[in-house]
Amino acid sequence: MARGSSTGAVGAVAGILLLAIACGDSGDDGDAGAATGSSTSTGPGEEGTRGPDPTTGDDTGELDDTGTTTAADEESTGEPPPAEGSFWVFVSVTGGVSAWSMDPATGELTFVREQPFDGPGGPLAVDPEQRSLYVAVRGASRADAYAIDQVSAELTPTGQVDLGLDPVYLSTDGSGRHLLTATFGGDQLAIFPIAADGSLGGAATQVLGTAAEPHSILTDGSNQWLFVPHRTPDVIDQYAFDPATGTVTPNAISQAVATAGSGPRHMVFHPDATHAYVANEFSDSVSTWAFDGATGQLALQSTVSTLPEGFPGDSNTCADVHVTPDGRFVYVSNRGHDSIAMFSVDPGTGDLTALGQEPTEPRPREFEVSPRGRYLYAAGQDSGRVAGYAIDPTTGTLTPGSSYDVGDGPLWVLAIELPPTE
Repeated sequence: MARGSSTGAVGAVAGILLLAIACGDSGDDGDAGAATGSSTSTGPGEEGTRGPDPTTGDDTGELDDTGTTTAADEESTGEPPPAEGSFWVFVSVTGGVSAWSMDPATGELTFVREQPFDGPGGPLAVDPEQRSLYVAVRGASRADAYAIDQVSAELTPTGQVDLGLDPVYLSTDGSGRHLLTATFGGDQLAIFPIAADGSLGGAATQVLGTAAEPHSILTDGSNQWLFVPHRTPDVIDQYAFDPATGTVTPNAISQAVATAGSGPRHMVFHPDATHAYVANEFSDSVSTWAFDGATGQLALQSTVSTLPEGFPGDSNTCADVHVTPDGRFVYVSNRGHDSIAMFSVDPGTGDLTALGQEPTEPRPREFEVSPRGRYLYAAGQDSGRVAGYAIDPTTGTLTPGSSYDVGDGPLWVLAIELPPTE
């Protein structure tokens, strides 16, 4: 697995923190467009199809990635900014997971080590306290657990579970006691216990058949409700979640119905807990859903295109969606157009206004906004590189920074901030 090379920034960018997420299934449309910038393609990823694959400025007061805060923030909270910790990035590629350290002053990444395993790397997840990393090994239908050293970020294996089928998505619940999995090829969800030390090894607490093509699984901020979007038949399963037992039961209204043919794929909740955003794979759009936290119900509110006017929709599919920690901006990845679509959030309604698209690496699947909301990183599955961007805190637009050669077929990229050392 080649590691460590990067290309220079396009424009003046002070620093980049790598944080992108890529989806681990292979049942997607993803014809790659031309790579952007000066990066070179290495190790193209597998080609996907639309059909199912049975195998797989003025700041806002928010803390930035160097631990600074604004006067407005200090006035509103009366508290100094929290001490800065260390930033680490994990990237799953063919054959393992690599670990990168990030310079908090510049955001540049340095390859540190890799954790090899016997198969292509898939989805990654981390517990809420960022003490354990969970890795899906595609082809082995398995999830591995690793303890994260809180100083060096070195990974120590702490068990594994047989998932029965290759998962398309991993997450943990809000308590960090349960590993949530969705299986694209087998149309099921499964929940596994996480021991007090973060290890895996226990039998599933629940396995449920679902509608076709579940594509992600997550709980809301209250940890009372669990949701599973399905590319087909254009629904989002809604469950009540019991964190004490790690089990779900269908909600009073068990499914939220999306627009026909849209293909709900990935989902994220707004920090205000009253809205959620869903990337629609097939309609090249992102939808705003109103969320009632008392009942756990979603209601479709509005939908906006992720593509520029005139670009053919049959040449693109959407993949991932994320919102900044301050709730002001939303981003969606376009595969085919090979870009990150940018949106501002109406603070009153939660609706989105398009800000345009920023080119990125070929076939961007998953990505994520950095923990302190100043950077965005997208993995190009067909280039073997991760592209970094600075987020303008006033406009929400992206400025390209460095890109990194991370190895063959990156499918998931996850960043954490470890606590400061004493």
